[in-house]
Amino acid sequence: MKKKTFILAALLLFSLLLGGCEFFSEKYEPKPVDPPFFTVSDESTGGVVYLLGTMHVAENGVSYPEEIYRAIDECTIVAVEVDLIALDKNTAELNEAMKLLECKSGTTADILGNDYEKIKKFFTEKGIYIAAYNRYIPALWSAQLSNKIASDCGYYSENGTDRAVIKYAMENGKEIYEFESVYEQYKMNSEESEALQAFALSDAVNTPYDEQLSAMRELYEAWSTNDLAALEAMLEGDEIPEELSDDFDDYYAAMYTDRQRKMAERVSEWLSEGKKVFVAVGAMHLVAEPDILDFLE
Repeated sequence: MKKKTFILAALLLFSLLLGGCEFFSEKYEPKPVDPPFFTVSDESTGGVVYLLGTMHVAENGVSYPEEIYRAIDECTIVAVEVDLIALDKNTAELNEAMKLLECKSGTTADILGNDYEKIKKFFTEKGIYIAAYNRYIPALWSAQLSNKIASDCGYYSENGTDRAVIKYAMENGKEIYEFESVYEQYKMNSEESEALQAFALSDAVNTPYDEQLSAMRELYEAWSTNDLAALEAMLEGDEIPEELSDDFDDYYAAMYTDRQRKMAERVSEWLSEGKKVFVAVGAMHLVAEPDILDFLE
């Protein structure tokens, strides 16, 4: 039986669904973290690629090891999934991508069926129900819920690693490379089966909220202490229905395997060209098998 990774997957989305964010204020006391960080080199060309596993949300005052900033200083290119800071200023691109998340026919209620009223009530009680979302697929609702869970834990997208890295890279004149466009990311999620989306959202709503908060805190703790074993364990969970097994395989391939292969291919090109590049992508791309490092090996 396949496992559930839906909350983790939603974390890849919700920071993109929020626009107009700035990095955290310096008034907060520094809170050091030690995220996954790897160095890959090609002795024959002199190429070096630094791989940083990011978290798309973080506490106020989060601070990173100096070795990360030194690595960025060494590089001419900084590669990220999507340039979120540039996206903040490009509402037209974001609005166009949002159209991909609209229901192909009918409304969210048509997809969720009998579970809709319970989910709507839950969202209303949490203060995150927005009537306009009724024209969007359940994946967007899941992203909204993930954002709520994160903020209730004290983690915010404006403090995410991606934004910190991009901001520092821009201030130091680095070239920003995007592995994907926001359109590509939204298209990937729009193609997830409606049945799997509905199951994931209903399952989340039926899970005690305290358990969801605990899961988010465990994820953040594992990431912030470079606990790869714990991160890998996060990809294990309750079993999903057998009838959704094929849908899950397709989802996993699109969310992880295919993207990680594409990222690894680009990293290999940089290495063969003798370049020095800093790569910052979601931490799960470094642990979800076959991860980027697996492809590079």
